[in-house]
Amino acid sequence: MLADYTEAAVCHVDDLVDGELKEVRVGDTDVLLARADSQYYALYPKCSHYQGPLVKGLLNGHRLVCPWHNACFDIRNGHRLEAPALNGLPTHEVRIEGDQVFVRLTTDKESLENPMAAPDEANLETYVIVGGGGAGAFAAEGMREGGFTGKIVMFTESQEGPYDRPNCSKDYLQGKAPDEWMPLRSEEFYQDYGIEVRTNQHVTALDPTTKRIELASGETLTYNKALVCSGGKPNPLPNPGGDLKGVYLLRSLHDSQTLRELGQQGKRVVIIGSSFIGLEGAMSLRKLGSDVDVVGLEKVPFEKALGAKIGRVVQGWHEKEGIRFHLGRKVDHLEGDGAVNAVVLDNGERLSADFVLLGLGVKPRTEFLKDVTLEKDGGVRTDAHLQIFDDLYAAGDIAHYPVADGLHRIEHWKVAGQQGHVAGLNMAGKEELYEMAPFFWTNQQGKRINYVGHATQIEEIIYDGDPEKDDAFLALYVQNGQIKAAAGLKRDQDIIAIRELMQADRMPLPEAVRQGVKWVEMLKKA
Repeated sequence: MLADYTEAAVCHVDDLVDGELKEVRVGDTDVLLARADSQYYALYPKCSHYQGPLVKGLLNGHRLVCPWHNACFDIRNGHRLEAPALNGLPTHEVRIEGDQVFVRLTTDKESLENPMAAPDEANLETYVIVGGGGAGAFAAEGMREGGFTGKIVMFTESQEGPYDRPNCSKDYLQGKAPDEWMPLRSEEFYQDYGIEVRTNQHVTALDPTTKRIELASGETLTYNKALVCSGGKPNPLPNPGGDLKGVYLLRSLHDSQTLRELGQQGKRVVIIGSSFIGLEGAMSLRKLGSDVDVVGLEKVPFEKALGAKIGRVVQGWHEKEGIRFHLGRKVDHLEGDGAVNAVVLDNGERLSADFVLLGLGVKPRTEFLKDVTLEKDGGVRTDAHLQIFDDLYAAGDIAHYPVADGLHRIEHWKVAGQQGHVAGLNMAGKEELYEMAPFFWTNQQGKRINYVGHATQIEEIIYDGDPEKDDAFLALYVQNGQIKAAAGLKRDQDIIAIRELMQADRMPLPEAVRQGVKWVEMLKKA
């Protein structure tokens, strides 16, 4: 508990300039001090998502961005502005006396929920969310933050309510994250805010003309507004033997639990697919003691997304840990008498396997939508408010949303969460545009690579630092004469600055970047 009055002088009024952050002590408590518009603000110093050190993040105006996963907060009130954080930051009182800045502690909490409306039984409207992933979780809270007081019903095929899916391939799979870490919210939270989470529910039809939803159980429900965030359906292995026992996916919490039990010392696993999830799974299963082989069509992992040079570096990290790669290869068939015991490649090589993990990507799960025009890949097109048409919205893996040069569909956790939040606000009557530059992170052998933007074809890569030699680097991806994306290792502030510049449409041309750019300084220039 806090003392009735805990206050301390923490700096002189001229010690910080606008846009600067500093961690200070008030008694025995760490506090983050921030300055913007010549005013000082004091907040809890760690991100409410994974406790990232916010002093190593970046302040852009009143936007405070976490260095790890780019959650964003408003320093004026501590409110969470962007996923993946759910909660905001507690704030403390600041006063100026003479040339001294004083901070008075007002709470000992580590996080605070954004202000949300309470449910009202007199409001008979029903908003439905199809999908219980990150988009659905943030959407439900966005509806309440936007002032909606009616009924909210979330349908999810999962056995659980919304949980921390990115962790399923990382610490949780390695046995380092306990079960209690995984739910995004408690059951009590959803009860308090009148959010009905219905698990094990398969939606078979959604008709936007009649606003009617049908479930596999035969139950039907009508809605006033609906959000579709049904996520992706894993691509199957089409080869002979793909239906044998012992072939697994890593798409859900249940999948991660199953693989964690299987992936013990000396077990042989073949991972088909050298994607981000595939290699995070390889990393985690290797840490459990499994013998790991990775098969991939690409000659270099991540070549299309990150470029061959970074791909080879990442491959080397995994090889140092004993993971074997079979790249530029296709699977011919799986062998086994009822259960898989080997993967045979197109060159005849036979890889022994106690089990197989598929990482072949996903396709949008939209087959239940009636009278909705689908894109070629099965996704749905939205407007800038994430609306498909009247009273029907989409977010997450299925949503093709408008950008300056066309449409994007992004399969990343932060994107899904933020789209869900914006869609939820708009369903509640707000008019928020979805304008966030895409961001994702991946953990490869304990090294976090952050990526911002979206490049579909890499025409040139401009490097700041050499991925093959340096412990920290930045790679900028050029497409159509513009920098469309960037990836960085231990360049967190630069990645934040690039994302903020992208969102403000202030990115420099490649010619200027080749001459050297100080990204944080560029952001802070008016």
